[in-house]
Order: sequence, then C-alpha cells, then structure tokens
Amino acid sequence: MVNGKELGLEPAATVAHLLGELGLEGPYALVERNGEPVERERYGEVTLEEGDSVVVARPVAGG
Repeated sequence: MVNGKELGLEPAATVAHLLGELGLEGPYALVERNGEPVERERYGEVTLEEGDSVVVARPVAGG
C-alpha cells in the first residue's frame, strides 16, 4: 500500500525503486514505511515487502 492505494512492485524492490516508479527520484521525497521514517541515505537499501504500508510525501514551501 502506497499512500492508501495498492501498488504492485517487483519482489525486493527498494524505496529508491518505488520513488522512481512514482517519478519522485529527487532528494525531497519523504518516506515512511510501516509507521517509521526511512532515512534518505537508506532509500537504495531498504527493501519493501508484501503487506508494507508506505507513505510518500513531498514537502512544499509556502508563505
């Protein structure tokens, strides 16, 4: 589940792969996996498993 919607990914996909699929490869995407934040430095090594709940957000500056 990504942002409340089911999304099919290849087995052992990483957070970085997920962001690529979503078109969010930039450094500004924030990711939470199963209620825990994922550090940006680990996006390439944290693998997603079936049943994981992922929240992806992009901070937006405002004024």
